[in-house]
Amino acid sequence: MKRLTSILGIAAAVLSVAVAFSAPFWYAPLSRALGAAGSASLRIDPIYSGGEPARVIDRGGYQIVVYKPVPKRAPLSQSGGFVQLVWKPVAALPAHVSEEIDIDGDGRPDLVATFDVPRDPHAELRLTVQPLSTLLKPLNAIGKVSFSELIARVNDTIVVRVPER
Repeated sequence: MKRLTSILGIAAAVLSVAVAFSAPFWYAPLSRALGAAGSASLRIDPIYSGGEPARVIDRGGYQIVVYKPVPKRAPLSQSGGFVQLVWKPVAALPAHVSEEIDIDGDGRPDLVATFDVPRDPHAELRLTVQPLSTLLKPLNAIGKVSFSELIARVNDTIVVRVPER
């Protein structure tokens, strides 16, 4: 009986090692199929991505992408709701930008965003926002304060986030 137990134990160990080495080859097609089906429903949280683009304002040589407002997620979070704006390409922007922008699409400007565009990509940017409606908070010469209040140069774009009231 003792000899039978050792033979069965060694056989189980050899079989376990064989299954462990061959399992990735069996499960690879299954994991690819599940990954393709599951990735269609995965999205990056709008707090990080800036939300979904609502419209594009064409200014001749450059564009301003206005995103849908991102609401505040957690009651105790430091980041509140915000609206993201993206100017692109940076090379086509004037040295000083002052734009009236319609956020909610009603045809009336909701804010005036003002900032300088230094040619040095590592230079610090400062943003001033004067709200023209009650939707947004004013900002005075801010840089990167939080996820909901910032101006940053990202590759060939300038990303601005303006906090909601």
